This record gives sequence, structure tokens and C-alpha cells, in this order.
Amino acid sequence: MEKLHLSKEEHTSIPDPAFPINIFFIRHPEQSTIPLHWHNHLEWLYITKGSFRIQVSAEFKDVSAGDIIFVNRKQLHSAFPKSHESQLYAIVFNQAFLIDGEIDRVKQNYLIPLLNNEFNIPFYYQSNHQQLDSLQACLEKIIYSFTEKRFGYEILVKAHLLEAIAQIFQFAHVAQTFDHQSNKYDVIKPVLFHISNHFDQPLSVKQAADMCNLSPNYFCYVFKKATGYSLKTYINLLRISEAEHLLYSNQYTIQEIAYLVGFSDSTYFGRTFKRFKQKTPTEARELYLESKSKKHQK
Repeated sequence: MEKLHLSKEEHTSIPDPAFPINIFFIRHPEQSTIPLHWHNHLEWLYITKGSFRIQVSAEFKDVSAGDIIFVNRKQLHSAFPKSHESQLYAIVFNQAFLIDGEIDRVKQNYLIPLLNNEFNIPFYYQSNHQQLDSLQACLEKIIYSFTEKRFGYEILVKAHLLEAIAQIFQFAHVAQTFDHQSNKYDVIKPVLFHISNHFDQPLSVKQAADMCNLSPNYFCYVFKKATGYSLKTYINLLRISEAEHLLYSNQYTIQEIAYLVGFSDSTYFGRTFKRFKQKTPTEARELYLESKSKKHQK
């Protein structure tokens, strides 16, 4: 059976090229995770319930309700829930939303440098920040306007989106966080990008350490410090996330899914899946299909 090309660049669905934005509600069981990937769009993640383990590039954070994450173009990122109750909104928009038309001072001084990663904008905004209410309000207005789609909603969505971008510039300026120094965990970026493309393939600690020009012992220390996981656990987390997606598609048997995501033994796959999801692959599929059937009956 030919393996799928599982991760790396994601082609996020943005149906209208003339209004290049889409909003996704991430919750159990329809879609509870954002697998590791990157794309050419920008993205806001707004945690509305529970908590998630978030990765942006080589940085990892445990985030909870009210927290906000900003993801720039081509940044590797993921979100894994820490409980079944966890929910977030992902607001994904293309750069054309910001810099179409003539170049003006706003585009020249702020938006184009932002898109080119010339500013090291913080990606994490914690809910207890004294000025975060205004940013939360912007995102909530974007979500409401986009969902309701009343006449003229496109103007409101674009206005609030630009306001949200302005907010993070002001936060960064006030906090003096325009730090152009590289992150101390950037050293593991090569292996993070490798894993995002090849997590279905075996990878030893020695091979991973060589990619980062580190000794195996020091690599294990830095990787655990950065991600919160051992190399094996991190790879299995991505495999199980992809397996969950394939289970819900209902296109493959459990044995086929085990193989596709990198497990040679379907029994070991089942044990690993249950350790991460507190249910077997069969139970997860049945619960999802039952939930989907109930929604269609309403």
C-alpha cells in the first residue's frame, strides 16, 4: 500500500479568492487538533475553552481559555488539546487581505515588514495581560461578523482584522519586545521541519541530533526543554493526530491507518492511540460517526 504524503505545507481552504479569509472551529470530536503544518497564510488562534499545547516554529506553550496566538506566513505550527472540552477558533487569512493595491505608509512601514518576518512579533498573548481585552474584542467581532454574514460584513471583518494587527504592534512597542535575536531553541528547527514531513518514517536520536549538529545527550535535553516531550513521544503525538484524522475520514481500515502513519505493528498502534486519546481507535471512530449521525438527524 502506497503511503500518503502526510504533512508539511497545508493548502487551507479559502473558498473566495476575492475575500481570502476563513474561520475554523476546532473542537472534539469533529476536529480536535491542528496537526503540525505550515502555509502561506497568516493565522490567529483564539482559545475559547479548556487548554492546548501550542507549537509555533521552535517554541511551545501551554495555553488556556482567553489566550491568543499569532502565526505568521510559513511558520510551522500545531495545536493539541489537553482535554476533550478544549475549543479554539482558527482565523486564517491570506496576505492579499493586507497588501492588495497601492503601497502606502501602513503597508510600507508595518505590513510588508511583518509579512517578510522583519519584525520578531511575539506569538503568544496571555489572557491576563492588562490590555488584551481589546485584542480579544477584535477577534470576537471578526468571528461574529464572518459567521452572521450580514450585508457589509466584509468591511467589518477587514477593519477588525487590521485593528487586531495594529494591536500587536502596540503591545510589542509598549513592552519593548521587538527582539531580533534568534530563539534559543532555533537549533532544533531542522529536525522539527524534517519530522513535519516525515513523521511516518523511523528517526533515531542519533539521526535527529546529527541534523542539528548536537551530541545525542545534549539534543535530548534541548528537545525536551523546548517541546516538553521526548523525541519518541513527540513523533507519536503527530502520528496519532494524523491517525485520528484518517479514522474520521472512514476511508481506511485501522490496520491500514497504523501503517500509513508509521506503525509497523497495529497492536502497538492501538496501545499508543489509547494512551494519547483514552480510547481505542475503534471506539474513537464509532463515537465520531455516532456524533455525526446525531447532528444530521437534528
